[in-house]
Amino acid sequence: MATNVYATPIDDLNAWRSAAPDPETLPPHLVAFLQGGVFPTIGARGPDGRPMVATGVGTRVEAGQTVRVLVMRRPNPGLIEAIAAGSALAVTFSRARDHRSIQLKAASAKTTPVAPDDICEMARQTAILADELTEIGYTRAQADAMVSHDPDDLVSIAFRPDRIYTQTPGPGAGAELER
Repeated sequence: MATNVYATPIDDLNAWRSAAPDPETLPPHLVAFLQGGVFPTIGARGPDGRPMVATGVGTRVEAGQTVRVLVMRRPNPGLIEAIAAGSALAVTFSRARDHRSIQLKAASAKTTPVAPDDICEMARQTAILADELTEIGYTRAQADAMVSHDPDDLVSIAFRPDRIYTQTPGPGAGAELER
C-alpha cells in the first residue's frame, strides 16, 4: 500500500492565490478537482427548516461557472423538493486519497435533466473514486458498492457558487477562498 500524502488547507489557499481566479469563473485546478472522482455531499434545508443531506454521484462544471451535481432521484426526494422550493445549499467535495475537501455554497439551485454525455462521465468519475478507495484499503466490492448508481435515476442539481471554502482537515479548515 502506498504512503499517503495528505492535503492541507494551506495547499488549497496557495493554489487559489496562485490561480488568480477570475471572479466570474472557477479556476481550472478547481474544475479538475470537482470532476476528478471526488465524493460530493449536498446539504439543503427542508420546508420546516430541518437539514437534509444527500450524496452525489459526480459533478460537471459548465463554462467554469455552473456546477451540476448528479444525484439519484429515488433515494433523495426530500432534498430534490427542497431545492425546487428554493433552498440554499452547500456541497462538500472530498477526495478519498488525501482528504482534500472543498465546499461550495449557493443561495439557490435548480434541478435539470441529465445531459446525454453525463452517463459516461459519471462512469469515469466513479471509477476513479472506486480505485482510490481500494488504494486506501477498501475491498473492491466495498468500493464498487459505494459508487454504485442507477444511470436511469439520475437528476442534476445545478447552481452557481456564491462562496467557496477549503474544508480540508487541518489548521485553516473553513477558510473562505475569496473571489
